[in-house]
Amino acid sequence: MAYVALYRQWRPQDFDNLIGQEHINTTLKNAIAANKVAHAYLFAGPRGTGKTSTAKILAKALNCVQGPTPTPCNNCPNCERITAGTSMDVFEIDAASNRGIDEIRDLREAVKFAPVEGRYKVYIIDEVHMLTAEAFNALLKTLEEPPAHVIFVLATTEPHKIPATIHSRCQRYDFRRIPVADIEKRLAVVAADSGLDIAPEALRLIARHADGGLRDALSILDQCTALGDGPVGADAVRGLLGLIGHEWVWRLTDAMAARDAAAVLLALEEILALGKDVRQLLLELAQHGRSLMLYKAAPEAAGLDTPGEDRAVLASQSAKFSHDELVRMLQLLQAAANEAKWAVEPRITAEIALLAVCRRGDDGDLAALAARVATLEATLAGAGAPRPAQPAPQPASPPRHAPTPSTPAAPAPAPVKAAAKSPADEAKPAASLPAGAGPKEIWDAVLKELVAGGKRSVHACVSQGELITLTDSQATVQFTSAFAKERSDKDDYRQIVEKSLAHLTGHPVKLNCVAATAPQPAPASPPAPAGAAPKDGEGHPALDQALAIFGGKIIKQENNEEV
Repeated sequence: MAYVALYRQWRPQDFDNLIGQEHINTTLKNAIAANKVAHAYLFAGPRGTGKTSTAKILAKALNCVQGPTPTPCNNCPNCERITAGTSMDVFEIDAASNRGIDEIRDLREAVKFAPVEGRYKVYIIDEVHMLTAEAFNALLKTLEEPPAHVIFVLATTEPHKIPATIHSRCQRYDFRRIPVADIEKRLAVVAADSGLDIAPEALRLIARHADGGLRDALSILDQCTALGDGPVGADAVRGLLGLIGHEWVWRLTDAMAARDAAAVLLALEEILALGKDVRQLLLELAQHGRSLMLYKAAPEAAGLDTPGEDRAVLASQSAKFSHDELVRMLQLLQAAANEAKWAVEPRITAEIALLAVCRRGDDGDLAALAARVATLEATLAGAGAPRPAQPAPQPASPPRHAPTPSTPAAPAPAPVKAAAKSPADEAKPAASLPAGAGPKEIWDAVLKELVAGGKRSVHACVSQGELITLTDSQATVQFTSAFAKERSDKDDYRQIVEKSLAHLTGHPVKLNCVAATAPQPAPASPPAPAGAAPKDGEGHPALDQALAIFGGKIIKQENNEEV
């Protein structure tokens, strides 16, 4: 007879042997005892947790010769045929390969016929989420109102893909991941019955690696039976599963705690030389980092599920990291593990992540960098930048060739005097201004306040102007640059400056932007006498006007060509 795998030999045959799903066992047994069996069930949960096994046990409980009973005998012809998979009343359908509407139409025709051997026809549809939308729609009416002799059991590992219309027609049972301790106990029983000498540490390692699925654990144990006649230790199981091993993980963790980049790279080189997988290394480092984080947060928590010697390592290594460092390390390792799955060179991904953990807290650390930027911004906001000196506009010099007539000098502008304040305004002292401050002091204070408030673009524009008149209601600022004048006169910049003026003077002030008056051009030289050739461009109006506006001199070009 062909060899039967352990997970098939040890498949549970009644509700009492179903491991880790007591909440489902109790509910189904009570429903059968009270004769309240539903017409459709939805079993959802991770792989290897007993969904299909529970469906077969339910079929035996309903079709047993002594039933319906919560405890099928497993000895009657009906139970034996269901266990062997030869019953004509229990149909196991793989939805992955029978997912179309035609298969569902055939099923709808078949459910009309009465059972052949037992009381109920039980349809077990595995991985039901693989059915197409049309197949689900075709199944709806039959699933809602099947014949009295039909029971549907839908099993899936991805219940979120099941349409809501199917959910509402079924009783849903969620299967949980089986705890490590329960899997370890079951493996010990199976190993003892199979005559396999295996160390308890190896059993615990298999139970952890199974990720809550008893079928996976039994498959790994089945592989261990082929390792040899001697006892099976933890190292043999690690080699079988391709695991990195605690020693390497602890060594890398110590090197990262000491920020020893050279030791980290050397250990990584040795691990890869042994043929280990890069992504598996990152996953085991992340798992160990999680254990360190949980141990640091709650050292006495029973859910950590770690042996005594491991807890000593956790206590030693968790003290070398802060909580934030462990969180950052986990984020880097998880991201690197995800990236390594698709990377062309996963080794580079691992090196970047490990070196980033070693350099935590340096200038490259985002938290430290953000703190430095915040400090720098606060310093710049508290220090006002000095106002750049504006050069006084110089009138264009007259051309050298033009005689300079003695013209009366333009009267100098009268000194700007601050407008007298009303008694009400006098009661509001200007913010951080000396008593009797003039327009220059007030304008300097406005510019300083703009810098302190972070309005550097406004400051760069309005600093090109000069406050020449200040009254109770208006401030006149003169600009030598047309662009600066027009930009400062826009509503956004105007409102910012007016708000600063109001804050400094204690009352609303309107901003009036004016352009500086261009200097008057020098009078044109008298016309040259008739017949006289003009010298150096004299007598040309355009040239004279250009010299008056821009200044400069005329350089005569000598004609050296021979006549």
